[in-house]
Parts: sequence; structure tokens; C-alpha cells
Amino acid sequence: MTMEPSLISQLLGAGALVIGFLGAGILAHQREQQELEERRLQEEQDTQVIRACNELLEMGREIERQQIRKNIRREFKGFTYDNEPPVGLRPEPLALPEPRRF
Repeated sequence: MTMEPSLISQLLGAGALVIGFLGAGILAHQREQQELEERRLQEEQDTQVIRACNELLEMGREIERQQIRKNIRREFKGFTYDNEPPVGLRPEPLALPEPRRF
């Protein structure tokens, strides 16, 4: 014949189970909140990096635009037909080679 545990032992066991499940639930909730916070911090850091990269790209584009503006305003002193006639070009309109005759 097996003896059933006393009522106090049964209540203590049930209480321990409830406390254990509550503890596990609280621990899981804290872990989830910690992961959400880490994910939020990572997203903020990624956003800051992307913003910094975009600012650097815009600075580079602006420097390039200023260089282009400076080059456009500068007088061109290179070769033009007005100041130096071309030498060595064929007199044909398109300077194409003569067609072969068989």
C-alpha cells in the first residue's frame, strides 16, 4: 500500500511549481526585453553609420561640383582650329580610307 503525501506537502509542491513557472516566465520576458534593446541599439548605430556615409558622399559630390564649376569658368588654352590649323589630316571629308578596287 502506497501512502499519499500529506496535504501540506502537496500544497508546497504545487506552490513550488507555480513559483518556478513564474520565475521562468519573468526570466524569458527579461531576456526578450534585453534582445529588443540590443536590436534597437544596433539599429540606431547602423542608422548613424549610414547617415555619416551619406554626409561624406554628399561632401564628395559637392567638392566634385565645385571642381567642375572651376573648370568651366577657366579659359581653355588647348588646341582649336581657330588658333592652330590641323596638320597631317587627309583632305577627305571624313578621312576614310580609299575603297579597295579589285
